[in-house]
Amino acid sequence: MEPRRIIWRVYHTISLLHTGRLFRHIHWRGDMDIAPLFGVIITTSSPPPPTLVFWRTPPVGSYKINTDGCVKDGVASGGGIIRDSSGQCIRAFFSFYGDCTILEAELRAILDGIILAQRLGLSVLWVEHLLALDRDTITHIFREGNQVADLLASEGWDRCYYYEYSSQDLPRRHRSLVQIDRFGLPTVRGL
Repeated sequence: MEPRRIIWRVYHTISLLHTGRLFRHIHWRGDMDIAPLFGVIITTSSPPPPTLVFWRTPPVGSYKINTDGCVKDGVASGGGIIRDSSGQCIRAFFSFYGDCTILEAELRAILDGIILAQRLGLSVLWVEHLLALDRDTITHIFREGNQVADLLASEGWDRCYYYEYSSQDLPRRHRSLVQIDRFGLPTVRGL
């Protein structure tokens, strides 16, 4: 095949892939300057500005459950923490779920948190997690404001079993994150 024909076929294939949205601007990383030669116009948008994310305490007399699900290599786990209105840890947990989707892991972590709260005799619960569901007591929080639950979910994946921490035996790293939340210090999202 002659060189001109090869070049035309490459050009045509790239154009088709781009038109069919199978070849996006991210695939041009490092080669943005030649994209227009293939009829590909790339518009770059600036990332959103960084925002501060805060963990908020629940109202006096109620308890907040922060949960998170985790899937790595097709294997799922979850974790969560229950805190009182001062932000103090009441109990934290992690659990291994095995083969399931991220949605299932998120929902199982919420269920584990609610069951734990019931077992402890806690009522007036505020459930906060990464899923955005419109319910009175279930709210969304960015990962940056849910660091303790995120850490616990990863721990469940690493350890492959269910475990609960009391406030006294919570590991140092977990306690540090709880203190950051209690003091109302923000975490930056988007850096």
